[in-house]
Amino acid sequence: MAGLLVAPAQAAEAAAPNSDASISSDQSCFEKVTVGNSRYRGDIFHSYAEPGWGVPNHVGIYYTTKTIVEAPGPGSKSQARTAATLNKCGPVYKMYVKANQASRDKAATYAYTKLRGKPYDAHSNKNKGNGDHELNSSELVWRAYKAVRVDLDHNGGTAVYPDDIKRSSGTVIYSVTR
Repeated sequence: MAGLLVAPAQAAEAAAPNSDASISSDQSCFEKVTVGNSRYRGDIFHSYAEPGWGVPNHVGIYYTTKTIVEAPGPGSKSQARTAATLNKCGPVYKMYVKANQASRDKAATYAYTKLRGKPYDAHSNKNKGNGDHELNSSELVWRAYKAVRVDLDHNGGTAVYPDDIKRSSGTVIYSVTR
């Protein structure tokens, strides 16, 4: 059953001309889409960054199927937000992590209990090595999963970006909202 749900979303992503990782942010975001609920705790969403932020797209982790933990952007602290009312620049990709549900639950709990309330980290080029006293969105998601020994960095560099998480062999897209 999961194969039927995963393949259409990945096919839709492949067919969309402006959805590949070469796009670093959506500077023409005139309409936002609602992120919405996930299937399971520990799922991740990926969206384009807010126009003018100068940051490479955005990700967040679902603490519950209805609550997201994210680092919203410059000038904000990492926080929990209601998924049903959270609007982001689309398309919004939802994905699960290839790990057992117990590990996904632990990553979600870690994000909620240990990674909320942190100032935004503007040093995205070295976010894997500068500790968790400041966090950007990809750093928050990466650290939550790294705490349960799952590395979601696509290319293994010194920094992890939202597109690295989206393109990771450890994530599977199951939904795209445009």
